[in-house]
Amino acid sequence: MTKSQQDVMVDMHCHFLPGVDDGSSDMEQTIAMLQNAAEEGIEAIIATPHYRNSHHCVSPEALQERIAAVREEAKRRGISVSLYLGNEVFYFNEIIEKLDAEEILTLNGTDRVLIEFAPSDDYKHIRNSLDMVTASGYVPILAHVERYECILNDYRRVNELKHMGVEIQINVPSIEGFVGRTVKKFCYELLNNQWVDYVGTDAHDDVKRIPKFRKCYRGLIKKFDPSYIEKIFYGNALEIINAE
Repeated sequence: MTKSQQDVMVDMHCHFLPGVDDGSSDMEQTIAMLQNAAEEGIEAIIATPHYRNSHHCVSPEALQERIAAVREEAKRRGISVSLYLGNEVFYFNEIIEKLDAEEILTLNGTDRVLIEFAPSDDYKHIRNSLDMVTASGYVPILAHVERYECILNDYRRVNELKHMGVEIQINVPSIEGFVGRTVKKFCYELLNNQWVDYVGTDAHDDVKRIPKFRKCYRGLIKKFDPSYIEKIFYGNALEIINAE
């Protein structure tokens, strides 16, 4: 039986670390999120706490300590989900300087950087900013691409970004229609063109923004090329967590 037939998945965008951003508030909520993830068939998760340059952010060293504590507690409770570390970075002008200084975490120490923008930012700003990141030797992953009005209004811009070397991530609730029909249609256009590289939960808690994957995966596997769906739910993110 293949991995995809077993519904085994990797979540590369999740806010489960306790007390570091607007995600999990404490260890108990973190454990509840991880338990839910394990039940969903998620075998590995990359923690992506927010990094905003104008805010007080938890240091990489403190994040390492926090995830070590979560790993220990998850193991004690018998939750077998592998945990990795990164940041979700709100773009700012000094991002390369901070990345080079390792003050911002790439995903699992790779060249992949999860980057977000304000929903109302114009396309020229997003395109030029991501182009600068690629020119500096990093591979930007544009977080929840469906949130940006300038791209939502013209999905073909995603193809331009991909030709620049940008990778594309979308959120499970957006695919399932919880953000509205327009967003769901947009996501399906991207999936139909195979322009999505990663699907993530972007989970923040164990009540409303939960790490759910299985239902979405099973629905898409019936509508699109199964090997492609396996890649964006599992294979592509697996390459990140298996990187040396």
